[in-house]
Amino acid sequence: MFFVKKPFLITVAAIVVALIVTLSVIVLSGGHHKPRDARLASPAILLQELVKSGAPVFISPEFLPFVTKQRPLFPTLSESTQGSTDKSVFWRLNREHHYGSVLIAPGTSTHSLVRSLLDSPLWILSDVSPWGYRFDTRLENINEWQLPSEKDLQINWPQAEDRTLFLILTADNLAAIDRDSDAENLLGFASETHRFPSLLLSTQASIAASRGRWEDAQTLSMKSLDKDHSNLAAREILIRALLENGHADEALEQAHKLINRNGENETTLFLLARTANAAHAQQEEIDALSLLVTVAKRDHQPVGASLTYLGQALAKKGDRGEALRTLQEAYLAPELTEAERKLIRDVMDHLMQGNESSSTLPSLPDNPSPVNTNP
Repeated sequence: MFFVKKPFLITVAAIVVALIVTLSVIVLSGGHHKPRDARLASPAILLQELVKSGAPVFISPEFLPFVTKQRPLFPTLSESTQGSTDKSVFWRLNREHHYGSVLIAPGTSTHSLVRSLLDSPLWILSDVSPWGYRFDTRLENINEWQLPSEKDLQINWPQAEDRTLFLILTADNLAAIDRDSDAENLLGFASETHRFPSLLLSTQASIAASRGRWEDAQTLSMKSLDKDHSNLAAREILIRALLENGHADEALEQAHKLINRNGENETTLFLLARTANAAHAQQEEIDALSLLVTVAKRDHQPVGASLTYLGQALAKKGDRGEALRTLQEAYLAPELTEAERKLIRDVMDHLMQGNESSSTLPSLPDNPSPVNTNP
């Protein structure tokens, strides 16, 4: 991404959970699309169904605030958080508690567990919904999820608006587990209602982006924004697509619009930094990365990757002292691997200009001061 020519192992995912905001979060948290059906407004009904058998149930932490009764049947916050993000922890917990059902929210952090359950002979994918994925132990009376017929969808979701939301959000979750054919069928059903065209287009753009079809992603996200300028997901996809298609200046313009509309958070700041880098807007890149580090520290999020990118950006500008200090702080980040630390050390040694090893640098204070980005 920056001046280091060798491939850098720290990925985009280390800085921000996802560049494309999960559509269910946008829609189900409010905004322009407020569902009338209780099954879309809250996962409470879904959770009630899970406990009918009386067996312990594993759920990812997003659902814990909606648990009001029968709490002993559900995992603790610590178990839920660790088990959702580390499949080995989940399997250990399963041996201890013998879960009857599992409900996992979609997202980058839970993807490994979902894949593990899909591949397991012990579990069956029994439901896919806007809330995520339900798995049950393989019993005779449990059926694997199948694409519903259009007639059944109309019966189960009589209100066109709610049916459309259900179809679009479920399709997005199906695409995330490579069920593209099923996802496309649901989106086809959704298009027939002529509701929420911007959301439909941004979902199609999201799927195109996830498959590397960047020209399609750019076209679809632009069409989505034409119908609704406030569609955050569509603008984020458009920025990614413009970058991938070599239109850095246009991507930077869209990143400014994203910041103006959605404020400064980890997602928007990372996109701003990335587009500024591609557009050779050096100081703007440094400013965005510096603020990204500040926001991540404030929210108690990992900062190793963003500090590394910031250090490289400072070095590229010629600010060797601040670059070394920033990379030194990045090196100490606990979430980085040894391979990532070695690459950071190599960069630091290079910045020492052959005088001595970067290991001779004085130790940082316990609370390093914010990076000074003034030119």
